[in-house]
Amino acid sequence: MNNFSYFSKALDEVVDARLDDYVETLEVDKRYEFSEKYNKKINKLIKHREKPYFTLICTTGRRVACCVAALLILSFSSLSVKAVREAVCNFFMNIFSDHTEIIADSEIVNSYPHSIDEEYHISSLPNGFKQVDYDKMENSIIITYFKDDDYIFFEQYTKDAYLSNYDNEQSTFESYTDENGQEYLVHNTDHDHTFIWDNGKYIFEICSNLDKRSVLELCESTKIK
Repeated sequence: MNNFSYFSKALDEVVDARLDDYVETLEVDKRYEFSEKYNKKINKLIKHREKPYFTLICTTGRRVACCVAALLILSFSSLSVKAVREAVCNFFMNIFSDHTEIIADSEIVNSYPHSIDEEYHISSLPNGFKQVDYDKMENSIIITYFKDDDYIFFEQYTKDAYLSNYDNEQSTFESYTDENGQEYLVHNTDHDHTFIWDNGKYIFEICSNLDKRSVLELCESTKIK
C-alpha cells in the first residue's frame, strides 16, 4: 500500500466519523421558520399561519441524509456566487435566481446613527386606518395599520440594520424620483407596492395594497414625530 492509499484510507475514516457525529446532532422533523421581519408582515394577513421551510427526516440511510445536506449547502453556495449586484438609489441590489436582496451602500453606513434617535411616522394616514401593531427596537421601528382588507406597513431602519429580501417571481423593481428630488426604489407585485428610500439619515419602507399613487403620498407625508 503506497502513501496515497494510506492517506485516502485515513481520510475516509475521519470523514465517516465526522459525518456520523454530525448526523447524530440532526433533529427529526425539524421545522425552519421564516425571518421575524417576514412573519411580522405576513402573520398580520394570515393570522400567524406557520409554513415549514422543509422537513428533513433522519432514517437508517445516514449517508443519504448527509448527501442531501451537502447538496443543499452547495446549491446555496452556487446561488450566492451567481448573484448580480446593482447600485440603485443609494442601495445595492444583490440579484439571485429566485430573490433579490436589498442593502444600504456600505460606504455610507458608518457615517450615520446606529440607533434610532428620531422617530418618524406617516403624518397623513388615510381615513379609517387604525394602528394594530407597534414594534420598536434599537435600530428599527415597524408599525402596522389596517382598514378592513387594506393594510399599510411602515418601517424605519438605521442604515447598518437594513436588509430586505424580495421574491423575484411575478414582481418588478423600478426607480422613481418625486417632485422634491427624493429617490425611491419601488417593488411592485400584483397585490401591493413597496417604496424604499433613504432620507439622508435613515432608511424607510412603506408597503401597502393601496394604489401606487396613494402609497407615494404616504411616503411624502412621512415626518419626524
